[in-house]
Amino acid sequence: MSAPRRGSMKGPLIGAGLMASLGAVVLLLAMFGGKVSPRDHITKSYKKVSAGTYTSTKAPLELSEDITDKYKTKERVYTPSGVFLRYHNAVVGILPDGSGSRITLDTPERGYARYHTYVGGNWGGAGGRASSFRGGGPGEGK
Repeated sequence: MSAPRRGSMKGPLIGAGLMASLGAVVLLLAMFGGKVSPRDHITKSYKKVSAGTYTSTKAPLELSEDITDKYKTKERVYTPSGVFLRYHNAVVGILPDGSGSRITLDTPERGYARYHTYVGGNWGGAGGRASSFRGGGPGEGK
């Protein structure tokens, strides 16, 4: 019987390392993929007028198109009162303000509460359509 050759475990270890690396990349993509928000862009690009409120010289529709071209939104609502964009961690309200716009940046819960009059029938709740679903419990339908 001959002794095992030195380095014979190298191949399986390299393969295991590559699989672990691939798994980590897939996990990171799953965690952060699709979770895009214009929060940093808004805070850096527009003039702050108060906490969570910014201004732009662009009209609401033009500004909303600029933002959604760069940051795809989960949902948007256009009304005569403004444009409302919902992201995983933010609600952006873009309202007419003179010849430009006033931009509000809120958490999903705060933004939904603030703009419920405009988005309530479309978004269903701070968490989206599914959050308004009330499943049956004991005695359902009786």
